[in-house]
Amino acid sequence: MASSYTIKVAPAAVWSLQDAESYKSHYIGIEQAATWSESLFLTSIQAISQDPARYRHNAILSDKGIALRERLSIEDDFRCLYDVDEEHGVIEILLFVSMKQDLEKMLYRYYVLS
Repeated sequence: MASSYTIKVAPAAVWSLQDAESYKSHYIGIEQAATWSESLFLTSIQAISQDPARYRHNAILSDKGIALRERLSIEDDFRCLYDVDEEHGVIEILLFVSMKQDLEKMLYRYYVLS
């Protein structure tokens, strides 16, 4: 894509990724969990910034009148919710959520929905 974007990372995205890393550290170890979360973060940023419109709007949020996109990482079994402000050239990473978790509960937990 020809446009360049500024990437912003919301506090909830950091918080949710830290929670996921903490959970994984109990099963794969601290170092591997840190490597995993860094990889998920960086691959999500890279893929989204290359073409932010490539990924679909989240259906649950669309039903609530909220137009946020999600990138699904099948390898990691995680989704990354983000918003794109085309006018100002900004992509905001909002939340990382396991595809095994109840998405709506996580949206309330991390204050994406209130």
